[in-house]
Amino acid sequence: MAHGWAVNKQNKELLAAIDAFFDKEYRGVFYNITYKKYFKNKRNIRKHEKIRAGKTGRISDYDHLFKKFAQRFGFDWRLIAAQAYAESRFDPRARSWVGAKGLMQIMPRTARELGFRNVVKPRNGVHAGVKYLARMRDRFEPELEVVDRNSFALASYNAGYGHVLDARRMAESRGLDANRWSGNVERAMLLLSHPKFAKQARYGYCRGSEPVGYVRKIFEHYQAFTRASK
Repeated sequence: MAHGWAVNKQNKELLAAIDAFFDKEYRGVFYNITYKKYFKNKRNIRKHEKIRAGKTGRISDYDHLFKKFAQRFGFDWRLIAAQAYAESRFDPRARSWVGAKGLMQIMPRTARELGFRNVVKPRNGVHAGVKYLARMRDRFEPELEVVDRNSFALASYNAGYGHVLDARRMAESRGLDANRWSGNVERAMLLLSHPKFAKQARYGYCRGSEPVGYVRKIFEHYQAFTRASK
């Protein structure tokens, strides 16, 4: 939300003082400390997510859609809510620099392949996103632990299924557990951003820190939502 100050146009000294104040304080030490406290500190963000959900009994205005399509495709609805929050901050009009749209930030081409046109419409966006996430999940072995299978699905949603396969193969070759995401496949995924290892991968280079951070962020929100919601 933007804010502005109105002053009498005759009072030029007051206007000059206000301008000087903002010139000095904007992005100064106090500004940066406050901004980091309320917008960058993960612990503080999780605390306020919990307070918000705890007071209202809801996570967002789209809980009914998360619940509907999560149940249809076999997910915990709060995981879907966490993904939507990470993707769009619950803004159905959000659009990324690469053209992804809607609450679940799905690419228009992918949406069309899934049978959807207007993913800016919340119902379509959530349906398309959860359907695509389920498609990624179902490409992995059903005997995997739920948390690992979901982690692989989320990483695939973010970076592509092929890169996750490469990371699993690399994990196995390095003595890590290819069936575990945390501390294992996620470590191998990070290696794919280095040319030396990317050359060994079937699907090549991947900015591994992005899917790793993506999965971690979603599970942080998921834990907060799970503790706070009904």
